[in-house]
Amino acid sequence: MNGIYGRAATGLQDSSWAVNENVARIGAKGEQKTEALLNGFGKKAAVLHDLRIPIPGFKANIDHVIVSGKSVLLIDSKMWKPGFYWSLLGYRRGWEKTPHIGKSQEYVSRAMTTFLQGTGAKILTPHLVVWSSRDGQPLSTWLLTVPGADVINGLRIVPAVKSFVRAGSADPAIVRKLQELLVAPAATKPAPHWSDADQFKTPVRPARIDVYADDDPFA
Repeated sequence: MNGIYGRAATGLQDSSWAVNENVARIGAKGEQKTEALLNGFGKKAAVLHDLRIPIPGFKANIDHVIVSGKSVLLIDSKMWKPGFYWSLLGYRRGWEKTPHIGKSQEYVSRAMTTFLQGTGAKILTPHLVVWSSRDGQPLSTWLLTVPGADVINGLRIVPAVKSFVRAGSADPAIVRKLQELLVAPAATKPAPHWSDADQFKTPVRPARIDVYADDDPFA
């Protein structure tokens, strides 16, 4: 059951959840950047993109899920303005208050644990992958903590996933159950990916980000 299932940012076609269309497009860029990295693990694990959160009425989706053995790793992708993010005195970018970045991810883990009950799945602490919305301008999160998730800067998701997939092939029962949540379960053309063999040899050139608005709180 290893392989790639679904496509990133499919759910963003319904952008009613977003503040505006710019926010939705920026969000799609972040998901696609993470997708390109995760797809390199498709031969070693099951990599699923864009799944519904199994809670009635929820519009937000789970961006990515990786299954290795019976272990399940949930991954959320974000694209934020460059800057220094921290959470010692509330959630801030520099001294600017950014309360939206502190949204707890615990409800997602609980919902997925309930949904996969009976499969033997082990839900790990979700990863929150953060990309800078401006090329060449860094983003730091080393003093940022988000309830229910581990925060990871962009390309650092690669070594984190590489260590995780050592658990072996994906459990078929878990993958089949997760496929029920795919926003676009139908077969699609292969998504771009970065070869696992080249992960620590070839630097990745992120896709150009040509959409940015200072007034977008999620940018």
